[in-house]
Amino acid sequence: MAIKLGELLLNEKLITPAQLDEALKNQTIFGIKLGSALIELGFISDEQLCTLLSQKLGVSAVPQRALSWISPEVLALVPTELAAKYRVLPLRLEGKKLALAMADPTDFKAIDEVAFVTSCVVIPYIAPEVRIAAALSKHYNIRRDDRFLRIEVELDNQRRAVSPARTDKNAEIIENPMAKITEELLNINIPRESDVFASLPGTEQEPASPVDTADRYTVDQLSLEFASATNRDQVANVFITYLGQEFRVGALFIIRNDTAVGWRGIADGKRLTELENMAIPLSRFSVMKNVIETRLYSMSRLMERPENTQLLDVLGVDYDTPLLVLPIVMMNKVVAEVIVSADKEALGARLQELQKLVYKASLAFEMLIIKNKILMT
Repeated sequence: MAIKLGELLLNEKLITPAQLDEALKNQTIFGIKLGSALIELGFISDEQLCTLLSQKLGVSAVPQRALSWISPEVLALVPTELAAKYRVLPLRLEGKKLALAMADPTDFKAIDEVAFVTSCVVIPYIAPEVRIAAALSKHYNIRRDDRFLRIEVELDNQRRAVSPARTDKNAEIIENPMAKITEELLNINIPRESDVFASLPGTEQEPASPVDTADRYTVDQLSLEFASATNRDQVANVFITYLGQEFRVGALFIIRNDTAVGWRGIADGKRLTELENMAIPLSRFSVMKNVIETRLYSMSRLMERPENTQLLDVLGVDYDTPLLVLPIVMMNKVVAEVIVSADKEALGARLQELQKLVYKASLAFEMLIIKNKILMT
């Protein structure tokens, strides 16, 4: 029987149903694992989650200190590209047995490929996703998402606020009696359909570019694509492709705490990759902040302010160009914003249609949340 993380945490009374609902929303909107969403929201600590999953899966947990120093010879066994692809980290080698830190020790494809490349018997160990990301950055120089940096800072602040318990400095890995480095661990019955880490089956592929298709979307086609989407990137790609064919400029931003984070952008039929690295603070007045606070659309030329200048520069438009900014609202909260550019008469004529499409996008996200909730409980 597959272990379902949401159900498991509810049964252990580590989270409440309301907290699970909030985490599922963040998981869907921000494209993160459910465990990371719970940690980011402060509903559970990384140690709590890691320890619980270690006990339930019979896989040893890796403490933070074991990730801080790893032999260069061991690191060389797993190429950077492979470590980045599967988010795994080799820990130590004993004979032909390789201890491998993983956020998802049920990822048999990763285990099989690492075993093939290294010619070793791979023994999986579990570590929080945020710690794996930090270790990959340190040892392989693999860039980590800014989200993980924020989570790690918050976790470190929480630890400093609590008196540290005495630890054995010589200990490397917290062992589970069932999970010594031996072939016996490979016989643990962890079903392949396990939904512990909240990925919808068959949705792990890289997101396609929103401008790769030559076909033009109609509103009906867009609705069908929304209804059949299995991950958030499919929703974003469909939406941005439609905006790109109908308007000169289209963009999507995710609202995360006090920051608008670039998600997808398109201008004159070309993907705006630089927009995906944008982060606009919402601490000061801007059109994006105003839309969040009022939950109403804005259709006008922008005021000359630094935050607006940053946005216009990336979109490749000037202050004389009117922009339409629409909020995507879920659970009474603005979770994303849609931006399009055209002359004001064209924007006004298409406003009702765009509002309907934004509403459909919010429904598509809610459908993904419901699907994940079904899998997690």
